[in-house]
Formats: sequence, structure tokens, C-alpha cells
Amino acid sequence: MTRESETITDVAPWVAVTGREILRLGHSGRVIGKIIPDILRAIVETSQLELVPKAALYLNAAATEKAKLAGFHNSHWSQLDTALDFCDEFHAIPDNAAALTRILVPVAGPGIDPMGTLVFHVSTSGDYAHRAHLVTLAADVATVVRAKLRQEEIHTAASGTMIVPIDSQDGSLVLSENVFELLRTTIDSFPGGVCVLGSDLTVVMTNQRLYEILELPEALFRPGCNFADVLRFYARRGEYGPGDVEELAQQRIRHAELFIDHAFDRETASGLVLEVRTTPMAGGGAVVTYLDVTARKNAERELMRHRDRLEDLVSQRTAEIERQSRKLEHMLDHERHVNEQQRQFVAMASHEFRTPLAIIDGAAQRLIRNKARITPEFVGNKVEQIRGSVSRMVDLMESILAVGRLDHGVIDFRPEPFAIGDLIRLCVANQTRVTPDCRFRLDVDNLPETINADRSGLQQVFTNLFSNAVKYAPKSPEIFVRGWCDGGQIHVSVKDQGVGIDADDLPKMFQRYFRARTSTGIAGTGIGLNLVQQIVELHNGTISVESEKDQGTIFTVTLPHDVQDPASSDTSNIEAA
Repeated sequence: MTRESETITDVAPWVAVTGREILRLGHSGRVIGKIIPDILRAIVETSQLELVPKAALYLNAAATEKAKLAGFHNSHWSQLDTALDFCDEFHAIPDNAAALTRILVPVAGPGIDPMGTLVFHVSTSGDYAHRAHLVTLAADVATVVRAKLRQEEIHTAASGTMIVPIDSQDGSLVLSENVFELLRTTIDSFPGGVCVLGSDLTVVMTNQRLYEILELPEALFRPGCNFADVLRFYARRGEYGPGDVEELAQQRIRHAELFIDHAFDRETASGLVLEVRTTPMAGGGAVVTYLDVTARKNAERELMRHRDRLEDLVSQRTAEIERQSRKLEHMLDHERHVNEQQRQFVAMASHEFRTPLAIIDGAAQRLIRNKARITPEFVGNKVEQIRGSVSRMVDLMESILAVGRLDHGVIDFRPEPFAIGDLIRLCVANQTRVTPDCRFRLDVDNLPETINADRSGLQQVFTNLFSNAVKYAPKSPEIFVRGWCDGGQIHVSVKDQGVGIDADDLPKMFQRYFRARTSTGIAGTGIGLNLVQQIVELHNGTISVESEKDQGTIFTVTLPHDVQDPASSDTSNIEAA
């Protein structure tokens, strides 16, 4: 395709490149409505022109002084005028609403009357520097438009000969009747509704399915009516939602008058989903088709619901698997921890049992070896050693059994009234029999005469605390036990002057099997303090420890005066620390 006017020689190279692209698009076999957006894009994307990247083309109508919108680029149809006044010269008009300058360029060239108007925008005010270049490119657009209109006229004329009746002298068939009947059969066979529109929105042809699918009264909207009346009928029926009927209809009438290739889905008031498609015709007007895609859309929605349900199910199953995996990992960690604790316990328990058994065995051997010269004092000494070792083993077994009962939630917790001062004195007397060299300094007269608590459990608490005080203070045999009341609670402290505890070890003292670094070389299992803490907490009480290395240790037990029920914690779920 070449220009139909004289050759323009004084053209910038970049303008020539854009012009050649416009002419190349004109060679396309597509109708003019299809190539207009590409032509406009080629112009606005020429950076030297400094244009805002949107544009429109209006072509002059034959029977009016208006130019009708023929195509646009990078805009929405609702933002454009349907028609413009005839323009025969270059104009630059400020667009205050958009803070832009609107440029109107007539689609014309040397020897070619204006055929339409190009509309561009620039972001600067004042004189536009590239006016001459736009006029040159408009001439190339005019060349393409004129050539395309000629092709459409030729095509229309050629098509017209096929339906004009032929008066044959030799008796041949009249083709127009056969072609029209074939066209009618084809349209009626289309599964959706068909509506052929003229350039003025006149309904030229329809099929029966159109009235069925749109639920239109056939008597009111036969061919020859205006499509705008159909849109107003739909607006009155509420198909476009609430609002002013004429305003709702006019929005769609303006869109229909553009005759642009367009497709969308619309759900009717009756629940049908229609696929609406507008296909422009070369000679003006358009073919509008309506397909009932309700079943397909319902299937797609159901598929989406199934997909969402499947995703939810997968998410739930994945979360459950992860939860089970975490639970299993936790159980495995706990099992490893328990196994390690059991290994440590067996090692310590075997050592703890071995020591008193060795004492018992040694005392028995001494009795055997000296049976000929046994004195009452000798027998009494050895019997005390045996009883002390047996008592130590019994206490160890009681601690082990109590820990087991706590772990399985079967501890026998029986609150009853008793004299706590007498219980403390009994525990002191028992400890003195085992270790006669220790001296207990008691100050428990300020304790209440009776409290309500589990006597057996508290006996284990004080027995363990007194035993530890003696064991970890071998060179300082004095143990101080003090009791007092404060705010409805009773407090009992046990103080020794022994090896003490490192500051780093204090937070771990009540962990099962834990033994402080200062206990090296001193017999013990590491379960006593853990048992003490659990029994105290069953009484809704607390136990605390204060200590410094080589300065001794103070354990303080705080208990309510009256314990009715054990603490609400689930003792069956207590895990080894």
C-alpha cells in the first residue's frame, strides 16, 4: 500500500518509520475496525511525539456533520464520546478535567478531503511542537482508511450480486431465493439467539431462539424494531439492576453503537447465564449472538466448589498429618528422654542400694567373726548400722514408689487434721536415729496446733528435706528448722550449713534426676526434691530454695492452712523433667 498523494520528502526518519508501520497494517486482510487499535498504538508509542498513550479515531458519517467513533486504544468505551463535530483543521483544546491537552487532527492528506478525526492527548500546555509530524502521520492513516473503505465497498457489491434475483432466459434457478432460504435455515439452526443489527441499530434479522433465550415478546420486537427499545425493555424488567431505567439503557445503547468486537457473560434475572458476543460487519452494523452457557457455568462452579473442597480436605489432612507427626515426634522425644532417665535412675539406684547393702553385709560379717567375744555394746552398734541402712533403703523405695504413683495419678491423697509440729518432731527423731551425730535446732512453736493436709505426704516431704540437710552438710551437723504463720498460710524452713549450691544449678534443683555439681561424691538419686515439689503442689503450696556455694542452703515450704482437695493439675500427665 502506498500514499495516493504526492511524495512527502521532508520527513524525519522516525516519522517515516511510524508511517511505514501504519501502511504495513493497512496491507492486513483484517477489516478496518480490527486494525485501528494497532494503528493508534503505533502512533502513541512513538516516543518522539510525546503523547499520552491513549487515542481514538472518529470517521465521518455519510448523512451527518458528525464523525462517529470507529476505534480506540488504551481507553474504555464509556470514557469516549460516541461522535464528534466535523473537524477540518488541527485543534489543541485544554482538557481541565483530566489536566491534559486534547489534540484533534483531521484524517486527510494532499488531495484527500478530511475523512475523520484523530484524537490524542499531551500532558503539556501551550503550542504542541510536533504538529507537522502528526499531520503527516494522519495522511498515512487517511490512505489506509480510504483503501479499506474501497475494499469493503467492493466486498459489499460482490456479496449483493449473490442475492439479487437473476432473470434467466434458459430456465436456470433464481439464486437469491435459495441463498436467503439457506441463510434463514442456518440462523434458525444456531443453538443460541441471533440478532443482526443495521448501522442505525435497526434489528434486521433474528431467529426464534432469540425470543426464547431472552424471554422477549416476539410481537413487540420483530425485525424492523430498534435494538435500543430492546435494551430499554430489559432495563425496565430489572435485568441491569436498580437505578434509573433510561440511564441504565443509555449506557448499553452507547456501547452497542460502537459496533466493536466484544464478548462477555451476563446472568439474567431468571438465573440463566448468557454468553453475549458482538461481531462487527464490514458494511456497518453487527451480529449479536446469545448462547445459554448456564450448564457449563454451573459445571465450572461445581468444579470450583469440588476443587475448593478438595483443597480444604487436603489442607485438613495435611494439618492432621503434621499434627500426628509432631505428636509422634514428641512421643519419640519423650520416650528417648524417659529411657535416658531410666538409665540414669538404674545407675544411681543400684549405687544407692549397694551402699546400705554393703553396710549390712559388713556388720553381719563382723558379728560372725566376733561371735565368741560379742558384747552387748558391739551388738547394739552393729544392729544400729543395720537398721540405719535398712531405713535408708526403705526411704529410697518409698520415694521410688511415690514417684511412680504420682506419674500414674494413683497417689493416695487424704487430707485430715493433725498436729504439724508433732509431725516435724517425729521426722527429726527418725533422722536422728539414722544419723545420731546431727543436731536439729527446732523453732516450730509458732505453727498452728493442727492443719488439714495429707499427713503421709508431708511426712515424706520433711523426711527428704531433713535427710538432704544432713547429707549435704557432713562437717556442719547443726540443722535449723523454723515454722511460722503468715496471712493464712504456714511456712516451714530447713536450713543447713553445708556445701551449698551453685547459682547456675538453682533453677534445676527440682528437676527429676538432676544433681548439683556440689553433690559430687555424695550419695543420692536426684528424685527426692522432685517428689517433694509434686507433693507440695498437690497441697496447693510452693517450695523455694536459697543457697550459695559453701554457705549452706535454705528450703522453705509454704502450705495453706486447710487443704480440701488436691491441686487441679492432672497428675497422670506429669512428665519426667
